[in-house]
Amino acid sequence: MKTSAPLFMLAATLIAAPAPAAHGARETADEYVQKVAALVARVTQGDMETRRTTAKLLRSMGKPVIQYLESELKAPTTERRRTAAIALGEIADPATVPLPEKTLRDREGGVRAAAVAGLGKMGDRSLARLVAPLLTDTDPGVRAEGARVLGELGAGGNTEQIERLLMDPDDTVKVSALQAVGNLKDRAALPVVIVALGSPSGKVRNSAVIALGAIGDPSALPALRGALNDRDAWVRSSAAVALGARGDRESVPALARATSDASSYVRAAAASALGALKAGSAAPALCALLEDRAPSGFCLLEPYRETEVREEAAEALCAVARISPAFVKGAPTAQREESLARLRELCASQSPTPTPTK
Repeated sequence: MKTSAPLFMLAATLIAAPAPAAHGARETADEYVQKVAALVARVTQGDMETRRTTAKLLRSMGKPVIQYLESELKAPTTERRRTAAIALGEIADPATVPLPEKTLRDREGGVRAAAVAGLGKMGDRSLARLVAPLLTDTDPGVRAEGARVLGELGAGGNTEQIERLLMDPDDTVKVSALQAVGNLKDRAALPVVIVALGSPSGKVRNSAVIALGAIGDPSALPALRGALNDRDAWVRSSAAVALGARGDRESVPALARATSDASSYVRAAAASALGALKAGSAAPALCALLEDRAPSGFCLLEPYRETEVREEAAEALCAVARISPAFVKGAPTAQREESLARLRELCASQSPTPTPTK
């Protein structure tokens, strides 16, 4: 790689800065620039752990990296500018704040959206002043990213602008706006969020259900119960989670019926919700699920660990019937099987006696 003229001063800075040695010898400027470029590419790709460790390494390299990224924000290609904006966000150094700010005015929407995301990663609520004007951007990706970031920053002063995006013609924007009003617990948005439950898009309806659960207004409970009958399994499972989290005991009969849903996601979510509600009247339905072997892909506390529906039911059954010791999903296999066998025996003998639902 030949060092271009605009990067000549950067290369000189990089070579003067402490740099990892290659086979015991100091690297050339070109080699060091290449190494920084490779690290920047890694911090914008790969899994979460790769990004985290690479960002930490880039931060430790200090000012030369910021200078490199600043130069890349002026690169002639969209992808290079976008990559630099993403990397600045991953590094999340306060010294980089002015750099994404410039990129908010980039001619390409993808670059502007990356800059908004970068500001969001810095976690500074005062940066909402830079993001809010982008809610009316011509690019839907920028509007969506702006709404999402403002919600995550807890920028409550922008609720009216975000509420307007609930009626945006782009579904991606609607989803982000729904996430934002949920994060902000914006009760004023409830009527429009409930309307979103009628959207033809399953993603929009699912986001609306999650938002209603997050807002936590009791007036939304009937709408959440209705969502248990949605045609989309993810919407039904999200409704079950929300009803369990909100402590809605009126939903117990519907949740018990949902333990027979065709989708394993829904069965697992319904079982978990019944456990959270300590709904003793649902013990028979939970007992039936002890023979369910379908992997649910759902776990309320560990969403990335695939578990089995029967394990969700076993944990819930221990909660509703106050059985001790409780079933532990993360326990060794032999321990889990022993607990399941014990629960099957209790169910077969009509014990434990269900606790009446209050």
